[in-house]
Amino acid sequence: MSATRRMLLGTGSYPAWLTGASSHLREGTGTSPGPAPWGPRPALPPWASDRAVDLVAAVLGRATEHTEPLDPDPGRHTWLHQMHEAGRGAALLHEASTTHGLPTDSPFCDDAVLTACLTARPHEAGHPWAYKPLLAAAMHGLVPEHILHRTTKDHCGPDWYLGLRTHRGHLSDIADTSYLAAAGLADRELLRRALISPGLNIGGAPELEHTLGVEAWLRDLAAHPDPAHLVPRHHSHEEPPVDTAAH
Repeated sequence: MSATRRMLLGTGSYPAWLTGASSHLREGTGTSPGPAPWGPRPALPPWASDRAVDLVAAVLGRATEHTEPLDPDPGRHTWLHQMHEAGRGAALLHEASTTHGLPTDSPFCDDAVLTACLTARPHEAGHPWAYKPLLAAAMHGLVPEHILHRTTKDHCGPDWYLGLRTHRGHLSDIADTSYLAAAGLADRELLRRALISPGLNIGGAPELEHTLGVEAWLRDLAAHPDPAHLVPRHHSHEEPPVDTAAH
């Protein structure tokens, strides 16, 4: 209660919050010192190297010089930030699915939907006895009632841990040949420990998923340094050019 009171009475400016966040990058989001008035605090996984911490802290430090919150009110800023994140995720999903001939739409990211959500009062958007009450109200009559009344989010934790155990050997190879470690951004041994013993990782799935995503991107970039649309195509059926000088 005292921590909540301090947050409500003295949130501080957004730049000041970023400055404080840059000093706690190693602590993880689960060990945040008190409530986070401006949203989830930036944090790095345990296997991040000292160099990675210094680089991210420098980026946050430069951001304090020109970054403004999305709204003067911390709560509304957090809502808007989450909307931006949802929009970016939806755009990436649409791009990836369209590439494979199965385009997706994200109607909850439409302007009209987001505007309607912003008109809701905080206690209408969420409370301890319901899960996403606005979404449940919008889906009334469209989805089974027992789903609308659930109080928690479904998850795929068991499948995720099973996948890590099944592919432990491949994940160990990724740690041994980590591009992030080679660049001095990750501690190879700590990364290996997280990949082969994920149950010991406090951060859980997101930290590993993001790290593996960056590893996959770096490996693909090394294998295909030139984007496909910049690689010249050679057509075997093209006629040879006419030597005009011979005529």
